[in-house]
Amino acid sequence: MMNPQNVYMNTSIQTASPERLLIMLFDGALRFSKEAISAIEQKNFPRVHEKIRRTQDIVNELIITLDRDRGGEVAENLLRLYGYIDRKLIEANVSKSVECLLEVISLLQELREGFHEAVKQLKK
Repeated sequence: MMNPQNVYMNTSIQTASPERLLIMLFDGALRFSKEAISAIEQKNFPRVHEKIRRTQDIVNELIITLDRDRGGEVAENLLRLYGYIDRKLIEANVSKSVECLLEVISLLQELREGFHEAVKQLKK
């Protein structure tokens, strides 16, 4: 029998608009980054690695979904920023650095807020 929470999450993802999916990706990356910090504090290094890898998977998805043909300079700037975030995640994973993760969280939060505001403006 399927877990009801998993069924709900799968349905939410399958029925979400592209804009909502983007916000959900940022929410997931933020959640996993925060969980990685908690795991560092608990010295649970396998969990640190798992949570950082999940964050990296999301960042890689953000990179893959960039429309560089239509996005022009904005897409190129996002690509560089996502690359920087990915490098900080690698550094955080190697050194178990809370500081690197806090920087990643700050950047992801700023991007999430920017995209969220853009979606609100488009809907007006």
